[in-house]
Amino acid sequence: MARLFAARAVLIAGMGLSVLAFACAAFLGAGDVAAFTVICLASGAALGADMTLLPALFSARMARIAPEAGQAFGLWSLVTKFTLAIAAVTVLPLLEARGFVSGGPNTDGALWMLTLLYALVPCALKLLAIGLLASTPLEEE
Repeated sequence: MARLFAARAVLIAGMGLSVLAFACAAFLGAGDVAAFTVICLASGAALGADMTLLPALFSARMARIAPEAGQAFGLWSLVTKFTLAIAAVTVLPLLEARGFVSGGPNTDGALWMLTLLYALVPCALKLLAIGLLASTPLEEE
């Protein structure tokens, strides 16, 4: 798709698909296997765009502005791992505070917190990222 259209446009479309998939995940109920399958396929395609196009755009940008900046990918990796650690440190205690038990019976409040943190917060963050990407001037080849 990125060869047919601008890479940034395809990335933004993939990010939008991710928002749609995770927003739909917030409405899943027990036994919604077909809907869950569609959400998994859509979010997987969206993840593919994130994992390939974002680093490609970053690499192309770095090649133009600082061809010798190999450390930029090291920093990228560090920030990625750091954000995952921050997510775990904040999300898991919030779930525990609401009484969520993995694999066990849960209250409606615990399940709502799981839905909020798993589906809705990522949608908000992804929408923020889409806004930043759309407003950032990039030179695409």
